[in-house]
Amino acid sequence: MSKDETSIHILRKVVVDGLLIFALVIAIIATDHLWDPFQRGFFCGDETLMYPYKEDTVDVYMLKIGGIAIPLLAFLICEWTLLRKEQCEERCLGVPIHPWMRGFYCALASFFLGLCFVELATNISKSTIGRLRPHFFDICQPSVDCSAPQWQNRYILPHEYTCTGQFTSRFRNMRMSFVSGHSSWATYTMTYLALYLEKRMIWNGTRVVRHTLQFGALMLCWFTVLSRISDNRHHWSDVLAGLSLGLVGAVVMWAWGTDLIQPKKNHKHTVVQYDITNTNLHQETLAV
Repeated sequence: MSKDETSIHILRKVVVDGLLIFALVIAIIATDHLWDPFQRGFFCGDETLMYPYKEDTVDVYMLKIGGIAIPLLAFLICEWTLLRKEQCEERCLGVPIHPWMRGFYCALASFFLGLCFVELATNISKSTIGRLRPHFFDICQPSVDCSAPQWQNRYILPHEYTCTGQFTSRFRNMRMSFVSGHSSWATYTMTYLALYLEKRMIWNGTRVVRHTLQFGALMLCWFTVLSRISDNRHHWSDVLAGLSLGLVGAVVMWAWGTDLIQPKKNHKHTVVQYDITNTNLHQETLAV
């Protein structure tokens, strides 16, 4: 492949990946802000909706930044360590593309693509189901008098009540319990990271460190998942569904959607040399 063809191939891949991820991000933003969740009613005696409102233990910014920054740092360190000694054989528009840079890009693009898939599936589920959060009564404070006989033992339709609570900015979010977005995001990012470390953190003396880092990543995920229940933000089934979605997304993306650059192994060639003076045959093994 000529230099021009190599440059075109690299640029085409970067542009296509960028456009695809950009389109997915737009779809995520649209489903999150423009799609009103399904309007669901309730039963007055539903105790699963009577929990008090609590602030997040793991807020959204902490979740998003940590879920992206930690894997990115691992990708950078592992790819540089594995491929830093490989010869640079490709150039794009005259600029050398080192193997560790290509390896970092491959892991990064696959990771973000899978993350967009999981996030989009999460948003679609939230708006389609419209499940009420456990703190629904505390935030909504529905206008119906649940002690009145006409509201007992019956399903109250959305058009039969209005929310009188003062925190109107939370009215939309209180209808987006299924699935847990924190759970799907944390599970995908940390599971993908654990799988990545198992494959790429393979240099000598890192086995115990690798397993410790994998355990730490999974415990960050586990803590985040459990906090969604203790914070009264989700029902246990919402969390289980989010965890399952993130786990399946990470495994599928790692197994079938990630191409990694493998470091070249040293090959041994046997070179036959003759000693003219002694007419003896010698063999030397040279590593290249």
